[in-house]
Amino acid sequence: MSKPISPQQAYNGIMNNLKVFQTIELDSNDYLKVIEKISQSHITGGGIFDALIAQAALKANVNILLTLNPKHFTRLGEAIASLVQDPEL
Repeated sequence: MSKPISPQQAYNGIMNNLKVFQTIELDSNDYLKVIEKISQSHITGGGIFDALIAQAALKANVNILLTLNPKHFTRLGEAIASLVQDPEL
């Protein structure tokens, strides 16, 4: 497993990626879908952020959602589970 990155490394990575990646904006309907999913699945804490990432992936109609934590996403339903891939496998 990888060593956690520092907050500064995370900030730098995000800022660099925003220059080249398409951003996906979530609207109130997207947030309502996430709230419904996390309440039905009893997801709390950091899992809420995973659900937001999953909603953005669905909205963007991506083919793959790469994550080092597949279990965090596969619990969000088949639509996301079918997209999840671990880059280390």
